[in-house]
Amino acid sequence: MISIPIVNWDPRHYDFTQDTGLDPQIQSTLMAIRTNVLQNGDAALIELAAQFDHIDPKTFSLQVTPSEIESAIHTISPSFMDALKLAHHNITEYHAWQKPNGWERAPQPGTRYGIRYSAIDSVGLYVPGGRAVYPSSVLMNAIPAKLAGVDRIVIATPPQPDGSIPPQILAACSLCGVSSILKSGGAQAIFALAYGTQTTKSVDKIVGPGNKFVDGAKRSVYGVVDIDKPAGPSEVLVYITDPSYAEFAAAELLAQLEHDPDAKAFALTLSDECASAIQTEFISLAARCKRQDIISKSAQNSKIVKCDSESQVIETINIIASEHLVLMVDHANTILSKIRHAGSIFLGPYTPVALGDYIAGPNHVLPTGAAARFSSPLGVMDFMKYSGYCEYSKEALAAIQVPIRELTTMEGFDAHQLSVDVRLNKNADGQ
Repeated sequence: MISIPIVNWDPRHYDFTQDTGLDPQIQSTLMAIRTNVLQNGDAALIELAAQFDHIDPKTFSLQVTPSEIESAIHTISPSFMDALKLAHHNITEYHAWQKPNGWERAPQPGTRYGIRYSAIDSVGLYVPGGRAVYPSSVLMNAIPAKLAGVDRIVIATPPQPDGSIPPQILAACSLCGVSSILKSGGAQAIFALAYGTQTTKSVDKIVGPGNKFVDGAKRSVYGVVDIDKPAGPSEVLVYITDPSYAEFAAAELLAQLEHDPDAKAFALTLSDECASAIQTEFISLAARCKRQDIISKSAQNSKIVKCDSESQVIETINIIASEHLVLMVDHANTILSKIRHAGSIFLGPYTPVALGDYIAGPNHVLPTGAAARFSSPLGVMDFMKYSGYCEYSKEALAAIQVPIRELTTMEGFDAHQLSVDVRLNKNADGQ
């Protein structure tokens, strides 16, 4: 029997903060993989694919061919393609609203300044494999990159033992217009994207979720390339007050706990009756789930917490800053404005996280480990940057030469002042 304990509110019960330190053994493994990829390139990727993904190195090809993509599309059922297209439409529509517009102002005569946005030239999108197949992750990563205008998009994803990529992944890639697909997973894929190999050019940024090795590899290459954010185990926080929704709440907890043995799920409520109802429904529904071995471990990281008041609930929500927040109450909209920190928020009893994971439109690549306190879901701006610009006429520059001199003199940078003076005089000596 798998269950979640019921506890009374206590500050020690709601720490979702992620341990950002790497286990020394993981660190050692990462450095060995990095050295191998740097020294041996494609040969290292093939060797590691044989070791971890059990492919046959004699027949394996690292790059997906156009014929493989075409063949995969023909094996996909029409109903799955219809679902994929609907998700693509909704995700595209949602993220299109995120595209920024540059601006320009002329605050005084002879001056202007502004901002211009531009896309990152190349990005690597990591799509995990292993426990499951994630075509939804292709959509969530590739669509905002495409909308941003990224020229070169490379998807890296682990191969199956026969050396192929699941057709659902390839169908999603095709739908997103991505044809450069590297058959490589784990830390080795991250290092290949960051440093390049014989067949894979390096990229400027790497995004996408993965396990501890992928996350550790991403952290280690930051500075060589940009990364989106550290991605930890899945999390959900559910606020519920009505026992009639207890079955919904239990199902929501299980939906995240089936991801990973390190996943966390909390339910916040105000009454013993509601807490007991959630626990009863959780035990019942857990027995029906296929991933019993994973849930039995992740349930140990989880709690049903009885709070004293709704203000205490909101305080707790903002401290936890969870990846997914489900306000499973009929008055969800009245408290939404009080929520400052959460990755993605699901309002009301009939809005499951699964909507956001697959088809509603908001991105499912979210900050974990309380990082929602300072970061946001993956979006179009993750694939863009901006440059500020300004222009002054000679007359406008002359009008502010005195305050410039005050500041450059105070900081002791006479060459900075010289760069102004030579523009305002015919000769560098001021004559």
